[in-house]
Amino acid sequence: MHLIKLSLLFGTLLGYASAAYAVPHCTVWGELQSKADTNIVSMNSPSKSQFDLQGRLIYRPLLVAEKFHWLGFELYQAQAKLNKTVSTSNEYSVPFAVKISNNSGEVLDYRFNAKLKVADQQKLIALYRAFHRAKPPENLQGDKYWVKERDDIGQYKSLYTVLADNKLKRNKLSYLEPTDTRQSTNAAKKLMQLEAANIISDEFTFENDKCWLTKTLGNSHIQVSSSDGSMNIEVLQTLSLNRSNQSIPDDARLLQLSEDPNQWENLSTDWVYPKAPPQPLKNTEAFITALKSMDWLEGDRKTLLQFLYDNDQYLLSLKELISTKSIADPLESKLFMYLGKHDSVNSKQLLTEVFVEPDLFSPNQRFRSLMALKYSEKPLTDMQVEAIFEYSMSYGLDEENSKLAHSALMVMGAIAKNQQGSEFSTQLTQKLADSLSSSATEQKASALITALGNSGDYDHQQLIGDYLAGDSPRLRLNAAEALAKMPSKTSLNYLSNQLNQETDSKTQGAILKAMGNNELDAEQVDSIYAFADASNPRDIRSAAISALSQQAKSKPEVKSRLKALVKTETNQKNLRQLMKALYGS
Repeated sequence: MHLIKLSLLFGTLLGYASAAYAVPHCTVWGELQSKADTNIVSMNSPSKSQFDLQGRLIYRPLLVAEKFHWLGFELYQAQAKLNKTVSTSNEYSVPFAVKISNNSGEVLDYRFNAKLKVADQQKLIALYRAFHRAKPPENLQGDKYWVKERDDIGQYKSLYTVLADNKLKRNKLSYLEPTDTRQSTNAAKKLMQLEAANIISDEFTFENDKCWLTKTLGNSHIQVSSSDGSMNIEVLQTLSLNRSNQSIPDDARLLQLSEDPNQWENLSTDWVYPKAPPQPLKNTEAFITALKSMDWLEGDRKTLLQFLYDNDQYLLSLKELISTKSIADPLESKLFMYLGKHDSVNSKQLLTEVFVEPDLFSPNQRFRSLMALKYSEKPLTDMQVEAIFEYSMSYGLDEENSKLAHSALMVMGAIAKNQQGSEFSTQLTQKLADSLSSSATEQKASALITALGNSGDYDHQQLIGDYLAGDSPRLRLNAAEALAKMPSKTSLNYLSNQLNQETDSKTQGAILKAMGNNELDAEQVDSIYAFADASNPRDIRSAAISALSQQAKSKPEVKSRLKALVKTETNQKNLRQLMKALYGS
């Protein structure tokens, strides 16, 4: 079976648990060993595989806030093997953090120190799930408690037994019947439609001290089968973690990261998923010939990106080819997209030069270069950033070039968002903010406010908030839309203060929608509900309904208010909006 599928099942068998424990400020690590033997019968054809994982698991408490705390993990020098073949990627070595509710112990979020594929995120989540125990009920009577938990297969029942000497035993007992694949995760659905899950045995024992776990031993034997009987999987797994008394190496990445995982700068994608050395064609002419013969419209994505990777050294030679419009329009559009996704220094240099040279390239080509740059997940060079800003902040441009210049600024915000938390992103958003502070025209200020909103950089909420209370309706609208992308107490305060004194209806609607992205108290819900009254214009009512719909996801009592609006709303579009909020699509 493919490594990804094995790791998915690995995560399923480790099980999910939510807990709330005191978080002492000590960092420890232990030797991790896991082995999973898998027997598969697919379409009556049997096969066997073995998945091994080992490394030194580092545990580090991170940021502690009023309602939640973060825990950090890194599997140092991780080594994953499938049938004794070592994995060529480093996804298991990526540090990650888990956000946990201080009240319930529920997992609220995860943060990974690299942009990982979804399947690889699940591998690290599975690693965390192995060691996080369910919180016992208050006033526990006796030494046992039962918990309903959920994994990729479905909901199951676990028995926890409190033992002497800071020990805890967990037994996964059985999946609750029937197994409901509709509530399984997408990853499990992609693996197979499960009908039966049989837990033959599953027992994990945990020992801990004031810091964290000192020892964990576990074994699991589970069988699953697809609904049509075409696939049966049996997995026998063992896992152990033993605390190490050795000092943690200074080069462990987790130790160098901020306590706030939202400030982590991502590891290079090339490090996580290293590529083989490129194999370029012999010269520029051969590259151009091959490029012209490739199907950029319908061709295989991996093949086309590999072609650009192998021939990255020739990319700047495409400048003349593009300027002479030697590639058919639909193919050129896709070529620009692939150049953006290739995301190398050379590809971004080519795209930058296309944008800043209006005498050589058409407005359509220059716009495509901007849309391609939006894919950038690696920093632009200082020269590339300066070239784009120099053009975008210049004056005396005609209407068409002004639109392109403003689009470029907004793209800079999107690029900063792609690399949020990195030094490059911080410097880029600061450059946008500095440009906004010194901007002399409303048009440029509009583009820069939108760019900061696109960046999602919360450090600039105050600057945006100042424009929300300014004289220009256009900039107030831009500011409201930007703050909508930065939900927080700070942005909510700016929005709620402006709501009742706002005179422009479009801005008022944008403020209502932006407020809905936050967690609102009862008074704020009341204020928004007042704008849904039939006496207000249709668009204002629609914005209020949108905000209330967001609140209904976490506040069941808001649904009754939405139902009341169904009786008074007369606009068909708004009624459809209400029905979708209440009953789904």
